[in-house]
Amino acid sequence: MSIVPILLIVDDNPDLLEMYEEILQIPGVKTVGLTSGASALDFCKSNPGVQVIVSDSNMGEMSGMELLSNLRSYYQTMPVFYLFTGAFDIREEEVKEAGGHGLILKPFDLDEILERIKKDIKF
Repeated sequence: MSIVPILLIVDDNPDLLEMYEEILQIPGVKTVGLTSGASALDFCKSNPGVQVIVSDSNMGEMSGMELLSNLRSYYQTMPVFYLFTGAFDIREEEVKEAGGHGLILKPFDLDEILERIKKDIKF
């Protein structure tokens, strides 16, 4: 039996998280939303199907960059990691140097983001 690919979305704003879960739907992919970096780490450790993670950059207990750092110390082969940001306090180069795959600037083009994510999912 094959593992269903998982798109994990992490944002500490429940309203935004719900919206992202609704709009970032890809056929054949399970979309999971979590409200903290700590819960995302726990989820990743017990769910081998996580292939793409999209995290908000500015969260209370653990920033998106801190989540990325923690994930890198856990995974030998890191899932694809994108960072949502509406600010210009972080550069795409920083995300890539830390092991991420890039920034998603808010507001974003939905079709463009879905295409990026689809390219990263392996069925």
